[in-house]
Amino acid sequence: MKDLPFICAVFILVGCLSCSSPAIPRPEGYFRIELPQIDFKKSDGLCGNEFEIPVYSLVEEVKSSQRDVCWYNVRFPTFNARLHCTELMLDNNLDVLIKDAQDLVFSHDHKANGIRRIRVVNEHTKGGARGVLYHLEGPVATPIQFFVTDSTQHFLRGSLYFDNKPNPDSTAPVIARLISDVEHFMRTVTWE
Repeated sequence: MKDLPFICAVFILVGCLSCSSPAIPRPEGYFRIELPQIDFKKSDGLCGNEFEIPVYSLVEEVKSSQRDVCWYNVRFPTFNARLHCTELMLDNNLDVLIKDAQDLVFSHDHKANGIRRIRVVNEHTKGGARGVLYHLEGPVATPIQFFVTDSTQHFLRGSLYFDNKPNPDSTAPVIARLISDVEHFMRTVTWE
């Protein structure tokens, strides 16, 4: 009988401690993305053009067997992304090339939550090169696409791809930075 209060206290303590909710597994967290400083360098394109790209990027040549087409990538190793660029010479086909570029953008319409357009004009080049930058929001394969042209000889089209399956929520700050970087690229492109 002397141990009865002690035994009751132990049962009450065990009963109180065992009433907690079970452990719930939590989803994996994402690493914090450190964005590099905004700074640009002049780059000689591989197709007879010049432009400015971020200092944390580099231009990679892509071999082509076609004479009138030039391909290269602007690689962003920090973000594990590539901007695939295709340059074509115009041959009275500007309308067709613009329609093809728009068709490629809007082919993602069924997956995109929205498509924003940004008109870009380079007032520093002869003839004022101009184009459109598209931001495809949501779980799309290519969140950034663009085209820029001088309307007489050159047409440049590009699309951004990540080298892994991106999560739109976790890549949002990277995409926001790359939109401004691609816009700067478009504003500074010049042809010989």
